Amino acid sequence: MRRKENEIKTNIAKLEEEIEKKKKLPEVEKKKIFRKCISNMIILIVILIYLISLQIGEQNIETESYITIIKVFSIILIIGTIVMFEISYKTNKNQIILHSIEMLILSFFTLFLISGYSLYYGNFYKITITAMITSGIYYILKCILIIRNSKRKYHKSQNDIKTIVAK
Repeated sequence: MRRKENEIKTNIAKLEEEIEKKKKLPEVEKKKIFRKCISNMIILIVILIYLISLQIGEQNIETESYITIIKVFSIILIIGTIVMFEISYKTNKNQIILHSIEMLILSFFTLFLISGYSLYYGNFYKITITAMITSGIYYILKCILIIRNSKRKYHKSQNDIKTIVAK
């Protein structure tokens, strides 16, 4: 009787150990998730540097030149967005499509800054700071969602229920 109890306990211990192994993500999956989050954080840093440079430019450059610079930036961003949409169309990658949409929003925001500079001349810094905060929140939430969805997708792929039901 004791022997059976010991066997049952060892089997339960083995099952618990196996369950714990399945819960943990392998290093390869962790690296993929880490790369995605790092690429999004790099994009966030580039956007923040862009918005900070716009803010500094507003304070140090005269009005006519600053509006011209904003127009040039908006044209460059729109051309970059079109190129990214073409690349994403040819490669059919969802991540490039999403980055293209983000870049399109940034180019629309830059176009808005042309009229926003004239309308909110004294409070222009509030517009750029709001954009910085919004983009920071967006990219942090995006990283959290990437981590959560990647873990969920991995655990779903490791699930044996579909094969058991099919048998």
